[in-house]
Order: sequence, then C-alpha cells, then structure tokens
Amino acid sequence: MNEKRVIDFRFAPERPQSCIGLVDDVYKTILREDGSINFGFDRFHETDNLQFYMRNNDTKYPVHSRIVVNRGFQFRYKPSITYRDKLLEVKQDFGDPGAAIVTTVEDYAASRVSWKAFAWLTPKGVRADVVLWKLEAKENFTTTRATVVLSELGSAVDGTFTIQAAPGEKTCSVEGVKPYHFAAGEVKEGAFFFVYDGELSTEEATLNSAKQAELWAADYWKTVKPFQKKFQIPDNQIMDMLKSCGRNILQAREVHKKVYTYQVGPTYYRGLWFVDGHFILESVHMMGRHQEAYAGLLAVLANTHPDGSIEIMSPHDKETGIALATTVRQCEIMEDDERLTELWPTLCRALAYIQEQRRQARALGKDYPGYGLFPPCLGDGGINIEAEYTTPLWVMHGLKAAYEAGKRLNLKGFEDFKAEFDSIMEAFRKCAKRDTRYTDDGIAYLPMSMLSPDELERKVRENIDDDGIINHEVYKPQTGIWAYSQAIYPGEVFEPDDALVSNLLTLMDSVDDREGIPENTGWMCWNAVWPYGSMFDALAWLYAGRGDKTADYLYAFANHAAPARCWREEQALKGTNSDEMIGDMPHNWGSAMFIYVARNMIVMEKKNNLELLAGLPKEWLPDGNTPLILEETPTRYGAVTLTLEKDGDQYLLNYERHGKRSPQSILLHWDGSVSGVNYIRSEEGHIMLSGDMDSFRAILQ
Repeated sequence: MNEKRVIDFRFAPERPQSCIGLVDDVYKTILREDGSINFGFDRFHETDNLQFYMRNNDTKYPVHSRIVVNRGFQFRYKPSITYRDKLLEVKQDFGDPGAAIVTTVEDYAASRVSWKAFAWLTPKGVRADVVLWKLEAKENFTTTRATVVLSELGSAVDGTFTIQAAPGEKTCSVEGVKPYHFAAGEVKEGAFFFVYDGELSTEEATLNSAKQAELWAADYWKTVKPFQKKFQIPDNQIMDMLKSCGRNILQAREVHKKVYTYQVGPTYYRGLWFVDGHFILESVHMMGRHQEAYAGLLAVLANTHPDGSIEIMSPHDKETGIALATTVRQCEIMEDDERLTELWPTLCRALAYIQEQRRQARALGKDYPGYGLFPPCLGDGGINIEAEYTTPLWVMHGLKAAYEAGKRLNLKGFEDFKAEFDSIMEAFRKCAKRDTRYTDDGIAYLPMSMLSPDELERKVRENIDDDGIINHEVYKPQTGIWAYSQAIYPGEVFEPDDALVSNLLTLMDSVDDREGIPENTGWMCWNAVWPYGSMFDALAWLYAGRGDKTADYLYAFANHAAPARCWREEQALKGTNSDEMIGDMPHNWGSAMFIYVARNMIVMEKKNNLELLAGLPKEWLPDGNTPLILEETPTRYGAVTLTLEKDGDQYLLNYERHGKRSPQSILLHWDGSVSGVNYIRSEEGHIMLSGDMDSFRAILQ
C-alpha cells in the first residue's frame, strides 16, 4: 500500500453507542447516536422473542415492544425542545479520547440545542449522570415560549433512581421545567440530574452545580491513566485509539469480591467470557496493569468443575482448552513457575476431561463427521451446535501451551499433553482432508462446520425465519474462522508455511476488498462484517510474515469504530439497506484486540524467538519529535523495553529485556542497513541476534 493509512471512521456503525460510566462503575449508562441517556439494560427481555403478531388474512405484521426498539434498555430519556423548528443536522463530539464526556448538538433552522452528558460522583458519594444543556436562538427565531425537557422513550418509568431538573423541580416532564419567553439571539441553559445512588436535594441540583460537575468530570478523567507503562506510537490517530481502548476497558471493569473483573461490555456481555477474557487479560498486561490482570485468572479457574472441565457455557468444550492456554500464559507472563506448578493437577484433570470428550465422540460411530475429535459443540462466532472444527483448534492450542510449560518445568505427565495433541492433530488433518472444499474462484478452504457438502449448501441457522433463507444467511466459506486464526496465532498450532495457514489467508484476501477487512465471517454472514474478528486474521497474517496486511487490517478495523473510538460486535456493510447488528457496544474485546495487535506489530513472540518490528508500518516511523516506545511490555521472556527514535537520516533502536528466560534468537525486521550490533542474516533475510542479549543499541538506515 503506497497511500498513507488514515483513520477517519468511514465505516462507523450507523447507530453507535458509547458508555459514560466511571472506572469500575456499576452504573454503565449508554449514550446513543441521538444523545439519549439509556440505562437499566434487561438482556433477557431484549433477547427473548418479544414481538407479537396482528393477523390479517394470514399476513404477519410484527410489532416490536419498546424495550426491543430501545435495544434492551428499560429507561431512555432524550432532551427535546418544546417548540416547532426544522431539524437540519445532529452531530456528536466525543472530545478527549481519554474522557467519557459526550456533546450532542441538534442544529435547527432557527435554533440550536446542545447538551453534554457525563458521570458525576459528588464528595458525599452521590452517583449521578448529568445532562448540561444549552438552548440558542438564531437571528431568524420568532419569540415564543421555549425550553428543553426530557422525552421519556423507555419501556419503564419507575426505577431506583430520581431525575431532577435545574431550573425546576424534581421531574422528568414538561410541567416541571418552566418555559422561557425566548427571543432571537438569546441563550438559555439548564441541566438534568439522573441520581442512581444517594440523594441530591433540590438546592444541590442547580445549574451551577452541573457546571461544577462538568469541571469535576474533566479533572477526573485526567487522573485516569489506563496505561501504567509507556505505549507510544508516533501516529496521533493510533494514540487516540489506544487511549480510548484503555479507557473503555476500565469502564467495563467491575470489582467483585474485592477482585477486579475485566468484562467484555456494559450490556449484553457484562461478564466473563473465556476466549474474550484470554485476550483482554493479556492486553491489560500490555497496559502495565499486571496484578489486576493476573487476578483475572481467579475468575477463570472459579469455573472448574468436578469432571475436570473448566467452562461457563455448555456444550462449549473448547473453553477447557482456552482455560489451559490462559492459565499457562498468565503464569508465564508473571514468571510465576511456582503457581503454574501448583495448578498443574488442575490442568491434568482438564486433560482427562478432554480425553473423555473424545471417547464420547468415538462412541458416536465412524459415520459421525467428528469421529476422533469431539462431540457436537457450539462452534460460536457463526457456527451452531454441531460437529465442527473450532473446538479441536482451541483445544490443540491449550494442549500445546500446557505441554511446553510442563516440559520446561519437568512436571509429571507433561508427555500426555503432547500425546493428546498429536492424536487430535492426526484426526484433525484426516477430517480436514475430507472436508476441504473450493470456492468458485478455486480457492481451497476448510469450512468450520463438518456438515456434508450437500448439508452445508442447504444449512440455514436455526434462528432464521421458518419461511427459508433470509438475506441468504447460509454458511459461507469464511464463516466462523475466528478460532482457526487464533490457532495460527497466538496458538502456533501450525507452521507458518502450512497449507492450512496459506489457504486461510488466501481466502481472507479474497473477501476483504470492500471495507478492508474480511466480510461475512460471523453470525451475520450476508453483507456484514465482524470488525474485531479481523484482528484475529491480522495476527495470522503477521505470523505468516505479512506485516503489511496486518497494518492494513489494523487501520481498517479502526475505521469501523464509531467516532467515540469503540466498536459494535457485528454490523452491516456501509451502503447497504440493512439495519442489522449484533452484540455489545462498546465491545471491549475489540478494544483489547487493538492494543494486542499494535503491540505484536512491534514486539512479537514466535517460534521460541522474539521478533522486533515485524509489522512496523511507515506511518509509525518516528519523526524528530516523537519516538516509538514500548516500556516493559510483557513477554514469556520477561519485560521488554523498545525505543525507536529518529536521529538525522537514521534511526536509533534501543532494546532491553529483564527476565528469567531467554528467547532462542532475536529477529529484527528491517529492510535497510544495520550497524552497531553483531548479527547474522537468517535464511529469510531477517537480522538475527543472540537471544541471550539483555540489551543492545543499533543504528538503522
């Protein structure tokens, strides 16, 4: 790519959401694209089938309940004007990426109303959201009675909160806010307070207190430092994304039983999900919050069951494999071999569970498509409960991690993990050979469903309308490949030159043209994208030596964020008439993956080596003012500090590592000349340095 990569949110979701809650806040208020305040999310009612039908000549007319229209929120309030005017435009400004303060502006033909929404915690511990509004009359405004009130758009009006207005009495209706005689050129201001915890008297709910609350909020967010160590990229666009990603992760977090719980999102996914958590926790380590991230392992292991499984969802056998990988990874990042040794019996019981699941699969007979692998499981990410490949892919990832850790520490029975890995791999390749198919363009691909070719062509998801295929939602060649990419990296289940790797990347390359990332890879598989799912593919590209594609995907992923710099799980392609969407927003697996991929583009662990600058794009080359810095970024080989700075017509690279283990080699990806350090050229042309080096300084030209 010769053009400069830019982030302009060109593929932002049409109906975005942002969270204005504080760090670790239990009140996770969502601000929508219209500036409305949304809270009281009811996941179970929203996801139930809440539509009913009025029948007329056997024709169905679905009527959605208000909670469905409001995306599951019971309470929804929006500032509204009380006079007539023609709406011209609605805009939102999200200000400092590190702050959750959102300004919404409605521009009318003769007036303008704007409001800022933010969270407030008073010195007395009262928790409230504040909406600070301003009403401006343009010169063509005709004098009339006018003010701003709250429109009640939710499905419920009674709750454990109060709403107060300034000026006016405690209310959420027109009667409580006195209309002004409003004339051209005049400006009026007011505020609404949503009080969730504690009491705010009428005397305290004033316009002045709202303005003081705004100052408090600005100061509060300045004190929040998501990154405890320097993570500096010399591209301001990327830095703004990183700031927002870190903030959103902390906003979703909560403290349960004195333990930090890193949650995926504020609504649908307000809780622990194993695979999301695997990457979120590691990204939190990359933010320098090691003890908080390490505590997350407790939440994972709390789901250990008597049969040896470690899982939340069922049937979701891959979660036990994910737990194996997460346990090993968390311990190796913390260089905590003692804890890993203590947990080894738990990992061995998990292995026994995996072996039992495979016995159950064999008991289904040789006609069962997953014979030798696993019983029907939830594939997830687009694949239903059936014979599928995502489970063995993640289980092999976990077994490989456990085997390598056990071998290094000489733990009893470590060979059993390798034997099981080899057995699954043998069965996997046998099934993959049987199931490999070809696209119309002749691209070989492995579908993640093991349905027979005839069944696969007709397969429609169970939640699709009984009338047949809606929007052509059938399994695509790329449906559900999330675990496939993750098995490639960070799993390293396959060698970079394995046909299973190259075939997948060729397939991804064939479906990423319209919006820069692969489309139709998730539950929405017609004119849709799973934005953060592209980050799994970006890592696979990086593992295969295509850092340029990784950079392309990272910037394209950023362009699928809303201007608030957060993502929805799945959304329709831009320019289509579809209004379909899936999942939470902000979705902080997306936030985590942005951090995770950006880090690995600079420092990557691969094949027992450390690879430096493997995905460095030209946009990240330092100018004379801002160096590239990763401070004490975590690896299995200890904390690595890397600095790249401009020095005249050359660059200075400084490397330091502090750890108990050493990589086999350090591979430096640089096309130009290198001096100041001893190295040899690898067969691939990479600059290879001794892995025992704790530090070096090199000159790059």
